[in-house]
Amino acid sequence: MSDNSELLQQKVTKHKQKLDQATTVVELTQARLDAASAAHDEAGRELKRKKSSLKLAKARYKRLDKETKRAGKLAKAVGQDRADAKNELAEHHQTQQKRQAKLAKAEAALAAEKAAQDVEQAATTKKATAPRKSPATAANKATTPRKRTTSATKKATTPRKRTATTGRTTKRTTAKKATTRRS
Repeated sequence: MSDNSELLQQKVTKHKQKLDQATTVVELTQARLDAASAAHDEAGRELKRKKSSLKLAKARYKRLDKETKRAGKLAKAVGQDRADAKNELAEHHQTQQKRQAKLAKAEAALAAEKAAQDVEQAATTKKATAPRKSPATAANKATTPRKRTTSATKKATTPRKRTATTGRTTKRTTAKKATTRRS
């Protein structure tokens, strides 16, 4: 029995060693599981934070993209408006210059007409008041040129209009046509 007992004792010792070894492995594995669980929980929380940040970033991106598109459309519309305003300004400036030229032409024609009337009135007044000519007035006339209406001033007073169909010019008058009444 003693052999038997020794064999049994060796079996017990052997099983104790294996049990201790298994217990150590279990403890190490449990520690590893605890660490892995903690790391997993931390990774889950980090994933949630990252997803939340991504969601916010996407929302911000969409908002900024919309604002960028809106700003682009606004810039395009303002650019077109600016171009239209520039064109309108050029047209209005051109119209203003044409009107200014027409006004200057009309003022020149009026001044020429008044000068012609003054000359005509002065000539009729001189004929009526001074039947004789004195030598002083004759000398005065020789030094100062007479005011005359030339064809250029007459053309300025009555502008001509070119008709499109015939190419001829027609005289344009500002006076109204006289209407005759029939009774």
